[in-house]
Amino acid sequence: MSETREPFFPLLTRASLPAGLAALRAKLEAAGTLESRPNRHGIYAASASQGQDAASGYQNAWLRDNAMVAFARWECGDPESAWKTARGLGAFLATQASKMERIIEKPKRKEDPEARPHVRFDGANLKEIAEPWAHAQNDALGYAAWLRLRLANQAGLPLEDSERELYALLPAYFRAIQYWKDADSGAWEESLKVNSSSVGAVMAALGELARYRRAGNPLPGVKEERLSELIFRGRRTLDEQLPFESPPERMTDAALLFLIYPLGVVADQAAQHFILSLVRARLAGPFGVRRYVGDSYFCQDYDQWYPPGERSTAFGGRLAVRDQFLAPGCEAQWCLFDPLLSAIYGAGFLERRREDCLELQLAHANRAIAQLDERARCPELYFLKEGRYIPNEHTPLAWTQANLAIALAYLERSVQRL
Repeated sequence: MSETREPFFPLLTRASLPAGLAALRAKLEAAGTLESRPNRHGIYAASASQGQDAASGYQNAWLRDNAMVAFARWECGDPESAWKTARGLGAFLATQASKMERIIEKPKRKEDPEARPHVRFDGANLKEIAEPWAHAQNDALGYAAWLRLRLANQAGLPLEDSERELYALLPAYFRAIQYWKDADSGAWEESLKVNSSSVGAVMAALGELARYRRAGNPLPGVKEERLSELIFRGRRTLDEQLPFESPPERMTDAALLFLIYPLGVVADQAAQHFILSLVRARLAGPFGVRRYVGDSYFCQDYDQWYPPGERSTAFGGRLAVRDQFLAPGCEAQWCLFDPLLSAIYGAGFLERRREDCLELQLAHANRAIAQLDERARCPELYFLKEGRYIPNEHTPLAWTQANLAIALAYLERSVQRL
């Protein structure tokens, strides 16, 4: 990715397809770029490079990341693997059911993040981690439920009895916290605000629940009219806030891309265009895509300001301190968004056969391939160290690997349409 490094692979062009894509796939397979293995529960560590006692904490598991990795498995033709991960996530969520029930009983308890269902956990043992964390993350719960219900609705993997009780609890929980106006920490686990990306993820989960119920599958205590009302409340929030994340505090945010794909909550082409254009105009950099303007996580020389054990901790009220280290324009540039953008434009090409979509699909795929490190691994991000952008230590990142796998799958589908 640096100016002096040889490219991993020549640029893909319309003229080089399909032979160039087949050669790229073979080279990635030889390098093991997309290899990512779950544990016995079907759960993936955030980064396979991190040892059991790593100070980074990336040896642990996140609901959100695992849902995305499992979805990629399914999208790439392996529903059995996706189902195993979804079941593992459900087994952990079952240990959090009592937290949901207590908040349903007394919604004010949601004000304590530790009282909320935990979203970061010990994946090896499916247990909570005894460390404070920003667990107020409605989107993470939404992704986990959306994944399992989507597999039930579209992959012929119906809920078992114990799962029906678990997922039937979620509508009451989301109603109790008033998810449509609940301030949560969102995808980036930071300050509390009403995030469009979180509201949309919950809507996606509720939509899958509604489809499951309409197909004649009973869910204890879940009524269709209540699901419709909950979805309507979320839609009203999105109508007010999109194409922004949490205006006026947070405007353009790359997390909004997930509402287009894979969640499909934003289906209107005009709304998609605004989100995509704003991300590309405001957040795309030469090495990757910023999460948002002003993001201080892994800002310039980050490893000088924070020792290993504090780089990925829950910052909570200390976020303002971290923000003071950020020099203007020196946000980290992430590697999971270019393959996601490539997939989104690939879906647009398949649907509308527009050449400009194919061009953008190829452009973002080429950027994603250029982001591989010297060992052809998928980094979390590039950050500025002593004036040069380098990958951080969370390499490979399972979520980046998942998105790159999806991008390749969409490229292969596009080739079939040429």
